[in-house]
Formats: sequence, C-alpha cells, structure tokens
Amino acid sequence: MQIVSGSLTQVPVIHNVSMHVSHFNSTTIINSTCDQCICLMLMNVTPISSFNYFRNNKTCEIFSEAVVTSQVSLVSNSNSSVYFISLPIDDIQLTTAVIEENTSSFTGLWYNRPMFSPCASWYPDATTFANESTIGSCTHGIFIDAYNTLYAGSYSHNLVKVWANGSSTVTRTIQGGFSELYSLFVSMNGDVYIDNGESNGQVDKWISNAMNGTRVMNISAPCFGLFIDTNNTLYCSLANLNKVLKFDLTNVSGTPVMVAGNGSSGSTSSLLHSPWGIYVDTDFTLYVADAGNNRIQCFKFGELNGTTVAGATVPGTIPLSDPSGVVLDGNGYLFIMDTGHNRIVASSSAGFRCVAGCSGHNGSTADTLYSARYMAFDTYGNIFVGDDDNGIIGYLKTK
Repeated sequence: MQIVSGSLTQVPVIHNVSMHVSHFNSTTIINSTCDQCICLMLMNVTPISSFNYFRNNKTCEIFSEAVVTSQVSLVSNSNSSVYFISLPIDDIQLTTAVIEENTSSFTGLWYNRPMFSPCASWYPDATTFANESTIGSCTHGIFIDAYNTLYAGSYSHNLVKVWANGSSTVTRTIQGGFSELYSLFVSMNGDVYIDNGESNGQVDKWISNAMNGTRVMNISAPCFGLFIDTNNTLYCSLANLNKVLKFDLTNVSGTPVMVAGNGSSGSTSSLLHSPWGIYVDTDFTLYVADAGNNRIQCFKFGELNGTTVAGATVPGTIPLSDPSGVVLDGNGYLFIMDTGHNRIVASSSAGFRCVAGCSGHNGSTADTLYSARYMAFDTYGNIFVGDDDNGIIGYLKTK
C-alpha cells in the first residue's frame, strides 16, 4: 500500500454510525479494497471519525485525530451507502448517518443470509434463549424466517416449538405422529417440514395451525438435514445411507432423486461419509457437511462430483472434525458447525477464522460449546445454536 493525499466520496455496508468529530486530518491508502478500508478503520490504533472509499481508483481515505466514537456497527446490507460530505473543522455531532438504505439482494428469500464485513465478530459469551426444561435435550433443527420467527425441534421430546420475533414465550407447539426427529425446514408460505424417517420412513408437512402432519416424501432413513430451495425443491441428507436426495414439492406423484453420494461410504469426489447439514445456494449449488470425511463438499447444479471447499485436505482453508452444519452468508461465505472441535468457523475474503467456541475444548460455560450441530442466522446477524450436550438453544450476538 502507498500513502497519498485524497478527497471524498461514499462507502457501502455501514449502518447506524454515531460519532463526535473534532479537528480531523485524513490519510489515504491506495490499491485497497472496500473491505480492507473497513478493516483499517475498525482496527486503527488511533480514533477514526469516518472514511471514504473510491471504487474507480481503489482508494481508501480515513479521517482521524481527536475523535470520540460512541458507536460503529457493521451489519447486513451491502447496498446501503453512507455519505460523509464536507465535514467541518469545528466540532460536529453526526448521528444515525444512514443514507440511501436499499434492500438486500436476497429479498426473495424467506430465511436469513446477512452480509458481513470480513472484520465482523460476535461476542464470545452466548445468551441462553431456551433451556432443557423448555425444549428438552438434543435440539435437532433450527430455522429462523425473515420475520425472526424461530422454529426448533426436540429429538428427546418429539416436538417442534415456535417463538415469535423478540418473544421468549412459545407461540406454537407441533407434535404427534413423529418421533426422534433430526431436522426441520420451513417453506416460504410457512409450512413446516419435519423429518420423520427414524420411525415412519417419511418427511411430514405441517401447515399453519394443523393438528396433524401429512406425508410428502418417502425415505428409508432419517434426514439429518433438510432444505428447500427457491424452486420449491426439498433436499434430505441421509447420513446413514451416505447420500443426499431431492424431491420436487410441486409434483406430489414424483420420486426422490439422488443429487450427491451414491449410498456407499467413501472419500472420493463422488462419495460421502455420514452427510449431515446441507445448504442450497440461490444458483442451486449444494453444500454438504460431509461429517465422516471431515470436510465441506460443494456440488454444482447437475453434477455428482463434488469439490472440497473446507477441510484439512484443502490448503488455505481450515481443519475440521465431524462438521455437522453449514450455512452461507449474504456474500456466499461459509459458516460451519465444526462439531468435533466444539466451535463455529467462517470464511471471508480474509480467509477462515473461528467465530465461536474458540477455546479449543468443550464445556458448559457461556463461551464454550458441547456437540453443537445446528445453527441459523436471524436478520441482525446473530447466530442461534442448538448446543446438544448442554441441552440449550443459545445465541451469539453480533458486535
């Protein structure tokens, strides 16, 4: 990087900036990315008042000196822009400087894919949302919709509980006709799909306020992961059978189609070993937490040979142990439930890093996990986790 003098323009991805600016100077760094500009602002050892990023010549301008910043928050919307225009030399109070806030590029989704800066982090101590007396031991499946309605399944109590946004009171309990569920997913219209493979060899659909579920897909083993893509196709990972199936929900007379693995355990590009969590991108790329092979596999649409995108065999990624969950953020970066290491890891433009449970051991304290397998984002970028052996659902608040 080279230091030069500079001027003013706009920068994306900033919300809710409150600051007190006093007699600032500016430093300009060229040949930088906007993400690097954000990181430099947050990590600078001197107080920062504001910064500007010029896309046309990749220039980052940072304003600093004698500044007290009361709040800086990076959150989910890369289409938002903040303008710092003609900041005077004299003291000025700038509060909630959010201009041109547009919606995310994922407005068509009914689940959450927040966008994060590569500098994003979460408080290390989780807050308990529901304990064993509420949900039972072994939370299997967590889903949060775009309204922050939370759905969680209990393997031990054979039920699914639902909480409305911001409420600690259960608003709906789904039970009856299924047992030992491993996963769940909610469709765009609010129908709840629940694994019922262990006892009854099927996936059930529960419509709003229904007293009974209906069979939608026949399976010969439990679905350790469920997902519904934007074409209304249901995916099921059969860990015990080493394959992933999909089923067209618009064709009730259809049959499941194998999309990853072939039923044999193996570690080649076309095989899986105990696949758990699955995630389907908007381009229908399938991501599989290939737990038995300690890796994340990526299958492009229509392809049966996968590519390993995380795991010890891929230089520049991160070693994994029994990964059981994988989700994507709004930029397409991976968040992985690294169950064997009792942590959550994530990728970004800066590479892989640990974001939760980073002590290296299991435990029951607020900063540790113990055999956690399921996670989901809310709209604010908080991470909700089913911490199995601790018998709780906790959430990690984004900073």
